[in-house]
Amino acid sequence: MVTFPKRTHWCGELRKEHVGSEVVLNGWVHTVRKVGKISFVLVRDRTGVVQVVVSSRSPYYEVAETLTPEAVVAVRGVVRARPPSQVNPELPTGEIEVELRELVILNRAKPIPIPIFDAELMKTTSETLRLKYRYLDLRRPEMQRNLFFRAELVRVLRNSLDSRGFIEVETPYLARSTPEGARDFLVPSRLYPGKFYALTQSPQLFKQLLMIAGFERYYQFARCFRDEDPRADRQPEFTQLDIEMSFVTREDVMSLVEDLMREAFSKTLKKELPDPLPRLTYSEALKKYGIDKPDIRFENFIEDGDENLRTALNAESGKAVRLLRFELRGRGPEAVKEFIEGVLSHEGGVKHYYVVRSENTLLSNAEGVEAELVRLLDLGVGEAAVISVGNYVKASEALGALRNSLGRYLELARRDEYAMLWVIDFPLFELNEEGVMVSMHHPFTAPKPEDISKLDTDPLNVTALSYDLVLNGYEVGGGSIRINNRGLQEKILRMLGLTAEEMYDRYGFLLEALEYGAPPHGGIAIGLDRLVAVMLGHESIREVIAFPKNKEMMDPMTGAPGKPPEEHLREIKWLKIIS
Repeated sequence: MVTFPKRTHWCGELRKEHVGSEVVLNGWVHTVRKVGKISFVLVRDRTGVVQVVVSSRSPYYEVAETLTPEAVVAVRGVVRARPPSQVNPELPTGEIEVELRELVILNRAKPIPIPIFDAELMKTTSETLRLKYRYLDLRRPEMQRNLFFRAELVRVLRNSLDSRGFIEVETPYLARSTPEGARDFLVPSRLYPGKFYALTQSPQLFKQLLMIAGFERYYQFARCFRDEDPRADRQPEFTQLDIEMSFVTREDVMSLVEDLMREAFSKTLKKELPDPLPRLTYSEALKKYGIDKPDIRFENFIEDGDENLRTALNAESGKAVRLLRFELRGRGPEAVKEFIEGVLSHEGGVKHYYVVRSENTLLSNAEGVEAELVRLLDLGVGEAAVISVGNYVKASEALGALRNSLGRYLELARRDEYAMLWVIDFPLFELNEEGVMVSMHHPFTAPKPEDISKLDTDPLNVTALSYDLVLNGYEVGGGSIRINNRGLQEKILRMLGLTAEEMYDRYGFLLEALEYGAPPHGGIAIGLDRLVAVMLGHESIREVIAFPKNKEMMDPMTGAPGKPPEEHLREIKWLKIIS
């Protein structure tokens, strides 16, 4: 074991007031530069870099000559002021340097395979390579800032909740499979062949049980697991801030969350959120923005097409005709056309038509009626329009997703602007692609009391006591008031198609608990990864997670998922059970 002098100061903290002090630095060699018979070594730790000067008179001069970037070193030296002509205003430590007195090389480093300190080259480095060498990618200042910011945000949120009488409780990760809309990750039990745990998709049922247990105010930074198909910005494991409260109304929960968010933004970004946050009902959001997670930093509202437009497109009776118009803002028509085609989804039987008009070009997929659409829409040069025809909700959602994406693509909103709002009054139920009624949020969401009578006669028009928190076009949180009555909970589960046997097998423990004095309660889950990403201006949550999976839900660094040792498979006997 190499003995070495231990750090007395961080590299990034040294300033003119330290001149004359002897300091010890521990870190990595950032760069080595030789000028004549003097070597200049930039030493880096997580706080920054500082210049270490090694003259030819130093007994460590020859050792310093062997240094290469990313070698791990311990340095002892004396802080001195740089000559005025050598001050580096781009560095916080640029007014001083450290004259070397002792150098210990703790470990050498091979040439690194990714250009982590060249911002331009990193733009062309594949994400696969970045994730394969994630431990190197994380050395980049931007990545370190992301994770330090995340830690600070968690600290602020935790302190804020603690000060309001909440208790942090850890709930199980290994639990009974109770599907919540996505597939469970199943974990075979070695001790009970043929039986499986499920990694929890959320602490939903456990936090409700904590309310029944009388804790009244709970929170947890919970890891959640969902075995979903690969999607561009989803992770099979993610973190959410989970909150639950007893003896509350919807307004109480929303007020608490607003206070948390205002405090978090003020303390971490020095940004002030409005008080109160604006609100939209689900139907208002759909009509105006086309989507239940709108970016309200710009206008470009979704419109309803008139009868002339319907006729021009030969739209079927009963189909909605909705449209979005926007300016090209200097983008080329071909690039805008490709962007539109790349974003639009053709799910749900919705037909999409676009018209992109520039000075000398008219691009459209509406063959034969391009000119008519330009006339009907009064489309000017440098403008475009997208029209969706189909089911009202599906057509609106397609345009809403396009609108949000265009906001980023066309830079319709400033990156440092934050627009947070609530979307409320969601339907309790919706129809899935197969026409089967399912919960819009989850089956433990309470309906509005005045709508309970509609459960038997008009269930699709029952409104839920639910609420989503939206930031810059991303849903960052969702919650509801919960059902605290066994009879009503059983009724909802029956309406969702569960048999009595399935109901009691999956949720029997909850149903029984509801009979032992369950208080009115509600809460919210805030997606920490998404919240941090939006606050820092990143579109991908992978930029704010230390070791994420890639778009294919794999880890290029560790090779996960991988095949376990054969003896482990034999121990749990799962191959025999499945076959």
